[in-house]
Amino acid sequence: SHKFRTPSCRSFAGAMLRCSDVICAGEAGQFRANSDSVGWRGSTGTTVVHPTSSIRRAEWFEGRLRLLCETDGEPDVFALDGFKESDFDPLWKFLEQSCGVYLKKHRPKAALEEGDFDAAMRSIEDGADRVDEATTGSVQKKAKEADLMKRVEAVRDGLDQAVSGDKQALSRVFAANGCERIGRLRLVVDTVQLEVYHTDPRWRHLLSKCATIEAVLKELGTFRLWKPAEGHSESLLKRAMVKELRHRHGDDEVPEVQETSEVTPPAPWVQEAQADVNEPKAEAESKPVQPAQPKVPKVQPPVQPHPEPEPAPVAEKDKLPRDLRKEVSRHGSKSPRVYESRDDADERARRLLYTHPNSIFEGWVWKRSRFLKIWRRRWVVLLPGQLMSFKNRGDVDPTELVPAGSVFRIYSADGDVQQPRCFCVVVRQRNYYMVTDDETQKRTWMQEIEKALCKKQGH
Repeated sequence: SHKFRTPSCRSFAGAMLRCSDVICAGEAGQFRANSDSVGWRGSTGTTVVHPTSSIRRAEWFEGRLRLLCETDGEPDVFALDGFKESDFDPLWKFLEQSCGVYLKKHRPKAALEEGDFDAAMRSIEDGADRVDEATTGSVQKKAKEADLMKRVEAVRDGLDQAVSGDKQALSRVFAANGCERIGRLRLVVDTVQLEVYHTDPRWRHLLSKCATIEAVLKELGTFRLWKPAEGHSESLLKRAMVKELRHRHGDDEVPEVQETSEVTPPAPWVQEAQADVNEPKAEAESKPVQPAQPKVPKVQPPVQPHPEPEPAPVAEKDKLPRDLRKEVSRHGSKSPRVYESRDDADERARRLLYTHPNSIFEGWVWKRSRFLKIWRRRWVVLLPGQLMSFKNRGDVDPTELVPAGSVFRIYSADGDVQQPRCFCVVVRQRNYYMVTDDETQKRTWMQEIEKALCKKQGH
């Protein structure tokens, strides 16, 4: 649809911008532009010219220039390829000054290819092995940890693209071979022994994305618990053994992931998947950064929700903290999930999980932070005179405290944050958004908070 013209000296006289080896309609030539016109002249003498006054829009992507021109009311796209990256700045300046048009630059998206991820994963595994081989507390170990962080950067953009894109595409990459890719990543992050860089933003970012991917796979029903088998590297087999032994000895506590402003709240569809994830007690098959199907809350989860693979069958009392196993065994009680849903016959056993003797209700929720809007797992305690949240079950100092009489109202807030099972506690200074693990818990929290803390007027 271009207007092909014979060479015109007048059209290109005093050209102020020239770019060679530019392709138009499959032919190589030279791009020229001055204050009056832009054009291209091919090696055969073919010429395309447009007045600068006709240019309405300009876009650039990896050396390809597209100009939307309008002549006599008819739109015409002037398509040119083969520019060098160094041509962008002169073109941008020319179009702004001579045409009053902003040249929009489209950047390539970081796509996660299976081969690229596999290569990056092998590099991370190798870096983790070097960290674990280094002597504890040595300068060499710190250097190996720094090297591992650089290797983590290699997969960061790809993981960001994976979790922000199509869920089915993510599943095709990470659910393949029984979820081997995400299983290998989870095994490494759960077992590598970091001393200095465990709070590094790059490491926290990796933990967060790993948790998000697991949540999406669970939502889609494609998540599988993966274990290395014969034929895998000796390193992976050793890590799997270490992980299993930690669980059997009750040493699978999860280190706290510190807060960071660099973590972005998950997309709505990711949040919905994450909201389905229960957390506190680490499961039988792994040492999670943030466990998912809790039997007893006892750990502080990471900045973003973290799903955990389904555990192998384990005696119910073995899923409880050690200090409760003996007493729970004596009362013949079931898992925490059952406590919260059974009738008064199990009230005595359920109370064993509480940390305050006079509490009305206690349990794990996802609470949204005030400024960063990040979802964090918190142990919440409702007392007759106040509502408190803690980073860990059993902590003394609360992260938040809402006194009686300060609550104006409680309402279901699923639509506010695009999260199922969400409720909001409204006080004068702010709104507290919390997501529970099931609808029964949500109803109980709302009813009990309203009775205990709401102002008597204005309901």
